[in-house]
Formats: sequence, C-alpha cells, structure tokens
Amino acid sequence: MTNEQRDSERERSRRRLRRQKQVAALAVVLALAVLLGVGLLLLSGGDASPPASTHSAKTSTSKKVEPKPAAAVPWLSALAGVINKATHLGETAALDRFTARGKPVYCGGSSGHYVALTFDDGPGAYTPRTLAILHKSHLRATFFLIGSNVPSRPSLPRIELKDYASLGVHAWVHKSLEPLKQAKIRNQIVWTRNAIATATGAEARLFRPPYGARNARVDRVARRLGMVEVLWSIDSGDSQGKNWRQIGREVLRNIQPGSIVLLHDNRGQTIRALHRLILPGLEKRGLIPVTVPELLMLDPPPVDGPSSLCWVHWHP
Repeated sequence: MTNEQRDSERERSRRRLRRQKQVAALAVVLALAVLLGVGLLLLSGGDASPPASTHSAKTSTSKKVEPKPAAAVPWLSALAGVINKATHLGETAALDRFTARGKPVYCGGSSGHYVALTFDDGPGAYTPRTLAILHKSHLRATFFLIGSNVPSRPSLPRIELKDYASLGVHAWVHKSLEPLKQAKIRNQIVWTRNAIATATGAEARLFRPPYGARNARVDRVARRLGMVEVLWSIDSGDSQGKNWRQIGREVLRNIQPGSIVLLHDNRGQTIRALHRLILPGLEKRGLIPVTVPELLMLDPPPVDGPSSLCWVHWHP
C-alpha cells in the first residue's frame, strides 16, 4: 500500500469515527440544530438594514452606493459545539449505564472497528512522548493515573483530558486494594479522583484497581462512588519486562474489535512499541483506537451479558 493510499484510508477511518459519534447523539443534535437555525433566522431578520430610499438613489447618480456587508454568523462553529456537546452527553449516558450495571468492563462489543488503548501508572517521564505520538496520529487513549503522581506534573492531566485522552483513577499509591478495608479503599479512589479534578476541572468516572486486583469490597466501593470499573482483555506484557518487539507482537497477535489493551506509559519500551508497531499494525487492520467512554458509546458490550462474552487474554 502506498503512502497516499494509507493517508486516504486513515482519513476514511477518521470520517467514519466522526459519523459514528454524530449518529450516537443524533436526536440531541437535530433538536438543538433546529433551535439554533430558527434563532439565527430570527436574528438575521431583526438586524436587516432598511433599504435606501428611492429619492436617495435618484439624486446620487454620481456616487455608487456599496451594499453593507452582512454580519458574519459563526453557525458552523455553533453547530460543531452542539455536536461536541451531544457526543459528551452520549459518553456520559454510556458510563451511567455501566455504572448502574455494577460489574467490571473487560472490553467493548465486536461489531465495530474500535479498540481502546489504556495506559496505567502515569503521569510520568514518558507521558509527554505518549501524548505527542497520539497527537501526531490524531488518536485518543485512556490514562489511569496514580493520584500521588498528579501534583508533581500538574499540566499533564489537563492536556491529556482536553486533547488526547480520557482520564481514570488507578489509586493514590500503586498497591493492591484487596487487603484493605472499605474506608481505605474509598480513600485511595477519592483522593485520586479529587487530585484529577483539581488538575483538570473534570470528574473522573473510570477506575482500574492496581494489578487488576479486586474483590467484593473493591467492587462495592467503586459502585457506590459511581465509578465504572475497567479491566482489560489484552495484557501487553510490558510490565513483565518484555522488549518493544515482544510488546507489539503480543498486542497485534491478540487484537480484535472491542479489545481493551493494558499498557503502561512509564516504560520506554512500551512507547517505542506504540509508535513503531502497535499504531501502524492497528491501521493496517482497519482498527481505530478510541477512549473507553467512546468505546462504550460506539460499540458497547451487552450491558446485562456475562464477562465471559469478552475474550480475555490474561497473563499470570
């Protein structure tokens, strides 16, 4: 495939993603767009300038009267804002459904072309490089943050949330939550969520326990806090010391529509695998990386279905 063909395919994939998002919130978009159009029509009619008098036109033959240019109406920008708001509402509604379900999410559905790349343990030294790679490819991912790391890098979470990512809670410190009592589990989640809110102005709705270690207490606390507990269907193996080629091969060998991939953005080998193998490999397969909320909106798994419906690739 030539570079021109790859660029064309990438652009078609992006357009397809945009159409999917718009369709997911079509009712809201249409309603608001109609109201916007009516408002602009009324505004245009009310601001119309009175026509020049016949007398003025006859007596001013020596001077041509230039028509006053119409005021610019940024209706395209307004409509784009409506679509973005509707998309956000669609993602929020999807998260609400899975919060009410109260069970961990391992993957999305299998009927679309979407996968979710997720990065744990940041923000850290390699986070800017990860964001730069995503930005260059016009892609988004999900970052599960360690709360105690957020204050030391206050600008990174804001950039991630605005342009490249959805943010989630990992824990305040990277230790298993299973041995803890409910109050301490709650503190680990709430402290991290508050740190993210302070840094970004937004509330994190996603939660991933360190090591994926969970029990009934962890699940119960997450549910009561309104969090969607997100695990994964593919472990890249980067936390087990694999090199960048092994990481990339592990992901691409097991990837399929709806996969949620576990990665870590505090490891240089992972970032190299992302840039050189994973993203090019997903593009060749026609798979589009999205955030977890986008995946749950665009191609969700059955809300009431068992987790076994998701093909899970665990590494002991």
